[in-house]
Amino acid sequence: MKKNLTILALAALFCASCGEDIERQAQALLGEARIANEAQEYDKARLLLDSLRATYPKAFKARREALELTREVEYGQQSRSVRFYDEQLASLKARRDSLLKEFVLEKDTRYQDEGNYMLPSQTLKSNYGLTYLRAQVSEKGVAYITSVYRGKAIEHTGVRLSVGDTFVECTEPVSRQSSKHLGVTSERLNFRYGADGGIMDFIASAQGDINVKLTGKHPVSYTLRREDASAVVKTLELAKVLQSIESVQAMRAEAARHIEFIERSRERFEGDDKPQE
Repeated sequence: MKKNLTILALAALFCASCGEDIERQAQALLGEARIANEAQEYDKARLLLDSLRATYPKAFKARREALELTREVEYGQQSRSVRFYDEQLASLKARRDSLLKEFVLEKDTRYQDEGNYMLPSQTLKSNYGLTYLRAQVSEKGVAYITSVYRGKAIEHTGVRLSVGDTFVECTEPVSRQSSKHLGVTSERLNFRYGADGGIMDFIASAQGDINVKLTGKHPVSYTLRREDASAVVKTLELAKVLQSIESVQAMRAEAARHIEFIERSRERFEGDDKPQE
């Protein structure tokens, strides 16, 4: 009986010793993670914390402390991201404001939540009675090109651009409009950038005169004006900046949501640790 008790006591002592050794090793790893976090080496800190959880599943004290440190690491990462996004947004908005000095905004607040930017040379008012390609971009950065035709009805269904033997074509407009006033027909085909058959990119990169052919029942051809080609280049540049602003704002909002979640989680954690009265 005494022998069995001795064996049990030694076993308990051995287990306690092992437990203390495991906890000590886990705390050492936790210490490294804390140093990495203080140095803002967040990726390194996360790797160390992941290693602690995987290697020492029974180091309960260290794992509890690691949970709190993980929140601190995540908070630091997301806070740094917010600062980075704010810097990006400041730069992008400055570029946007510089570009917008050349553009006008067409927006009827009675019917539109979102207006469109275009160069003054591209407005319908500036091109009354003319056939041309009009470039515009929404306030959120979605670019469009519109084939505007005026004259005898031709019922055009697409646009084909060419320089020599190189050409692009699109026959899938996102919308069509046709009207008639005082015997003159107005036709418009609207193409969205990215689904325009490469029309806008073709104009932006083409060298030499561009032939425009309005395809359909009664095809019509003309040479693209230089100012219209320039308008496409400037519109695409503005579109890229506006889209970048939208993207960065979305990423910043996501990082801010993470920070809010961490703060709520921290409050709950601290509340659970308070002694009950």
